[in-house]
Order: sequence, then C-alpha cells, then structure tokens
Amino acid sequence: MATGGTMKVIYLDNCATTRVDDEVLDAMLPYLKEDFGNPSSPHVLGKRARRAVGQATESVAELLGADAESIVLTSGATESNNIALLGMFAHDDRAPVNALFCPTDHKSSLSVGRALRHRGIETRTMGVRPDGLVDLGHVADRLDFHSRVATIAWVNSEIGTIQPVSELATLCHDVGCLLHVDAAQAAGRLRIDVTEAAMDTLAISGHKLHGPKGVGALYVRPEIRRRLRPTTFGGGQFELRSGTIPTHLVVGLGKACELARRRLDSGWKRVTQLRATALDLIATRLPGVRVNGDPHAGVPHILNLVLPGVRGESLVASLHSVALSTGSACNSASQEPSYVLTAIGVSAEDANSSIRICLDPAMGFEDLVRGIEMVCERAQGLADVVVAMQGTR
Repeated sequence: MATGGTMKVIYLDNCATTRVDDEVLDAMLPYLKEDFGNPSSPHVLGKRARRAVGQATESVAELLGADAESIVLTSGATESNNIALLGMFAHDDRAPVNALFCPTDHKSSLSVGRALRHRGIETRTMGVRPDGLVDLGHVADRLDFHSRVATIAWVNSEIGTIQPVSELATLCHDVGCLLHVDAAQAAGRLRIDVTEAAMDTLAISGHKLHGPKGVGALYVRPEIRRRLRPTTFGGGQFELRSGTIPTHLVVGLGKACELARRRLDSGWKRVTQLRATALDLIATRLPGVRVNGDPHAGVPHILNLVLPGVRGESLVASLHSVALSTGSACNSASQEPSYVLTAIGVSAEDANSSIRICLDPAMGFEDLVRGIEMVCERAQGLADVVVAMQGTR
C-alpha cells in the first residue's frame, strides 16, 4: 500500500511525464529555502542563484553536445517549439515563404502551423510512411528556396519512431531552410549531438527525463540566432525569452540532464529487456495483439499496441492500479482516434483499440509483470463483454 492508505499505482505512462528523481529533488530544495534569491539580483543570494543557473545550464548543454551560450531556458518543450517556429517569421511575412510540418508530430508544433496559416504563411505537410518514418523523398520534393523552416519530432511520442534528423538537416540546408527538432521524447533516451547532426534549433522538457515540470530548454545554433525574433518581451533575462529565471526548476533540469547523460547506455539496455518481457506476456495472454509502427525503427521505451476487440479508452479508464494511455497526453480529452496512428494508415477501428505503454529503466520487473497481467486480465474481460453483447443481438 502507498502512503495515506491508497493503493499503489503501477506507472506505465512515462511519455506523459516522469517521476522526479530523488537526486533531482535534493538538488532543488536549497533553492526553494536558503538560496532563494533572484538570479538577476546583484546581492549575494542573487549571485549564488546565478552561479547555480550557470552550472545547471552547462549540464543541459553537455547532454545536447552544445555550448552553454547556445541554451535558452524556457518553461518546457511547448514554449521552446513556439519560440523556435514562430520566431522564424515576422508578423508581416507573407507568401512565398513556407514552413514544413510532420503530421505525426506533437500538437505543440502542429498548432504553430495553424497559427502561421492564419498569418498567411504557407504550410506544407511531410509524407509519412506506414512504419512512421518521414518520407525523405517527399520532403525533398516539398522543400524549395522559399522554405524557411521544417520541424520534426526526433522520437514520436505515441509510437516511438526515431526520425532521420541528420538526413533531414542536409535536405533542409541544401535549400537554405532551417531545421527545428522537438527532442522532448529523445532527450535521455538517445545520444544527442546537435553539432554533429547539424540541427538549427532543438527543444527539450525537464519533466520527460525525471526533472521537474515547468522547465525546459531551447538550443539555438549560434550562427542562426539573429534570424530568430523573440515572441515575448520583458526584463531581458534572455534575448529570446524574458522572465524571472526559476532557479530551483533550472537546477532540477540541470541535475536531470546530468543523470540522464550518465545513465543513457544502461537505461537503453534495461528498458529493452523490460519491453521484451512486456511483449512476451501480452502476446501470450492476448492472442492477436499487434504493434503499431515498426518495432525496429523506434526507441524501446514506447510500445503502442492494437488489442483487437477492446476499446482503448475503456481499458485505460477501468484500470485503477495501472496508469497507461491511448496516446499523447495532449489528446486525452479527444474522442477521435489518434491522428498519429491514422496518419500512418492504421484504421480508425484499430486506432480506437490501441494503447500506449511507456517504460522507464528504473522500473522493477516484478512491477512490470504485475502491471501487464492486470492490463491483460482487464482487456480480456472487456473483450468477453463485447462478444457476449454481440451474441445477444
């Protein structure tokens, strides 16, 4: 039993958010209590806070293979995506400039596309293959010398597909277009080197890698910084993003990035083992289950499955001791099938019968097995009810 008499919940939704690591929390606490100064203040407490922010920013930069001077601290990947994409365009921009978007990306990017269209900017859609990978040939055809920016999620948040960001960067740069990468699901799971991959801007969120909610970062390649315009204005803490720097959150982000960098290889190995265990159990208990997307083209942390005869939303809602989802948390209020799954050719029926399991390397095998057993037991029960109802018609 958990504290307060509540039942322990087995957490299988680590794409939506992650538990704050104990070391991260310990690093944050002094900056909520003793060293609570504003990093912009000139006194001793301000200097301590400013020093802590600088050290944390170095840790963020190290995770990304960047210099600290290229990091802009934000409230998370959503704000970072907005700064990077909206900042590429002036309010008086009109055609023939255009921007390219991937239809399976997170809504924080796709919604910017809608905002740009309202401004009169042409937006173009990348073709996506049934395995979830972007069609590079189609992207090359859609790019031209009026393309200002293209954006892609490095790791898809619903099916885990790893996109070929280096190849996309080459295609973009050949026509003078910039590439923005949403790395919210990639940070802490993939090795990132923004210089080697030739990315222009890249976004991360702290709460996706065992850091706190409400903080993230935007990498901006120094050579293109002057091409970005700020989207908000204030005290000038950052050229591209004003606002009081939340020292405790930034320290937490820095510590989370430090830990993620240290645990990268061991985490990948362990979560691969967890995934294999989960798949074996589900395939044994629920014959006919299918994996959405190419299981060999993504991170092992994300497992998206079709459970025939089971409505995913009903399964998720009926589980009281297991937390999982039917897709991205930003779509949880929608009754429509996942736009990610339908974009790669999954039928609406199969999309509505799909669930997403997101694993964490720190999870114990016993918890995983127990959680998967409860999922399978409940799924089988719901499927039996459907069969019984059909038999009475």
